[in-house]
Amino acid sequence: MVHSRLPGWCYLAGKALSRSNRGLLKGKKSPHKVALFTSQANLGPTEKDPKTNKLLKEWTLVVTPFGLLKARLPCHITVGPLDPHKYPDSDKVFVALKGRDSNPDPASGLLVNYDEARKEVKIISDGVDGTASLDVRTPVNFDLDIKTTRNGSVKIEQMQCANCKVETEKGASVLKSIKSHKIDLRAKGGDVTCLGTLQGNTDILVSQESNVNIEKLQGSSINITSENGLLKAKYLYAESSFLTSVAGDILLGNVHGDITLETKTGSITVGSINLKVPATLQTSLKLSGRKVEISPEIQLQEIQTVSSEDRVAVTGHMDQKDAKGRHIKAETQYGTINLKCQSWFQSLKLKIP
Repeated sequence: MVHSRLPGWCYLAGKALSRSNRGLLKGKKSPHKVALFTSQANLGPTEKDPKTNKLLKEWTLVVTPFGLLKARLPCHITVGPLDPHKYPDSDKVFVALKGRDSNPDPASGLLVNYDEARKEVKIISDGVDGTASLDVRTPVNFDLDIKTTRNGSVKIEQMQCANCKVETEKGASVLKSIKSHKIDLRAKGGDVTCLGTLQGNTDILVSQESNVNIEKLQGSSINITSENGLLKAKYLYAESSFLTSVAGDILLGNVHGDITLETKTGSITVGSINLKVPATLQTSLKLSGRKVEISPEIQLQEIQTVSSEDRVAVTGHMDQKDAKGRHIKAETQYGTINLKCQSWFQSLKLKIP
């Protein structure tokens, strides 16, 4: 069956399939009392202590546009774009090492060079002090391949690239306003935070206690896998999304497109499940849970209800059958499904004095 993207003001548009061995809404807080998006990412010691933020050395590299930044570091790194007005040719990369003065020279073990044949900027070191940090400015269209060890954290903002790959261990990853064909984020204990809008097909794989905190992801496909940390997403816009957690909780806001959620021992909160749709929406529905509540404002046609010992399944369609085969599917093992009416204007949540 062909799935089409439903109107943007649906709370859960498309197919929402939720699986949980423990069920939904097991958390101590209700979804209305939980802050859906907060950021407490540790961006490295240099941003907290001015004593460790002294400029130690700078590099200026002449490059060609549309290159690659490859970094392998045990310390914090920040990446951002050049000012296009100052550097309209996009032919420079600036690297600044900051930290505390020490002996031997912190820069002595740091390799910074440009391979013209590969169009690749390399920043590599195993011996740089973990309290040091690197600030890198590249042309805005530059691929990124960044890996840090130990507590080294990564911060990237306002970049456009074909590929954006970030891997950390205990350090945090913070990405803000990124446009890329492919975004690949990995962490082994460090938190992953996505600010603003990240555009591109996204894979996020974290382990141990890593938390994932997302403001807005937009792409054809989104895949997020976690172990014990909390997975929170405020907005997901994708044709298909797959979110899974071993023992952590999953908390979602607005999801557009088909989505599959799985957790083995955690809880899934997608409202409760709350489905908010416009009254004129043309779609079929299949709702299944311990309880299904449908607002009187919504008139379902050809409705069928099947009740078992502890479950209710409701099928039908709104307005009229949609020729494109659009549908909403919501399933919860133990929770309640609420289907309510909401107009596009109401979804804006404007406060009129």
